[in-house]
Amino acid sequence: MHVTPVADACSFLTVAAAVLDRNPAANNLPLGIAQALIDRPDSYAEAQFWLVEHGSDVVGAALRTPPYPLVVADPLHPAAVGALAPVLAGTDPDLPGVTANEPWASRFAEAWSAATTQPWHLSLAQGVYVLSAIRSPTPAPGAPRSATDADRPLLERWMHAFESEALGQMLRDEHTTARALDGRLGPGATGGFSIWVVDERPVSLTGWMPMPAGARVGPVYTPPAERGKGYASNLVADVSARMLEGGAPACFLYADLGNPTSNAIYRRIGYEQVATSSMIVFGDRG
Repeated sequence: MHVTPVADACSFLTVAAAVLDRNPAANNLPLGIAQALIDRPDSYAEAQFWLVEHGSDVVGAALRTPPYPLVVADPLHPAAVGALAPVLAGTDPDLPGVTANEPWASRFAEAWSAATTQPWHLSLAQGVYVLSAIRSPTPAPGAPRSATDADRPLLERWMHAFESEALGQMLRDEHTTARALDGRLGPGATGGFSIWVVDERPVSLTGWMPMPAGARVGPVYTPPAERGKGYASNLVADVSARMLEGGAPACFLYADLGNPTSNAIYRRIGYEQVATSSMIVFGDRG
């Protein structure tokens, strides 16, 4: 097998289509990142893309937006992820980790460890969910509204809190939040944020952005003191319904499998788990 770098996000979506488009729900993370880079090239400070070819066929695809981990799509050939690891070990030996669906995340980590002798461990397991028809949740007090630039300080605080909870020890680009807010609140925004409000008091947040084959919903964040009141489920249901009504064939989101409450909420409003995604860290736990 042969690993080939790709110049940019547009080329990546085109040449890797056989891999990415076979299962858009399972591959919504690489599809969404690539689409964000096309819509707003400044979404990330840097981006790298690779194909894995077997003969004349493209059988694997991966991308990275440093300092974040490698993201690997579900391959068409089981050996594709193993072929990626030694090549990237030679060009990016400080790779912090990988995010991919199982079993591919673990297989890449094993190949990485064999190539570098670095240990690895699971940092976060997430359910990958898809929705094509909404089921209304039990109503909660309050109502949704679209976020505006006036909400930017609040969104920034909540998104930092979400990243701390969701990404844990993973390296983060301190400017990514600002770029995400620019991309969803500023001129020419391609996505947006919605806030659930009770008596004019913001209590929950989610975002959305269009992507090939649907719309990604997230991040979803509710401050600890406001959880368990139905705000997030009603907000996610409202945003998801609007995405479907606007023409998206499906909505996609990720949920921490260590949080049974959030997973149950998403299932109740119609989301179905299609994969388990592992966020794996390379190196010692310390």
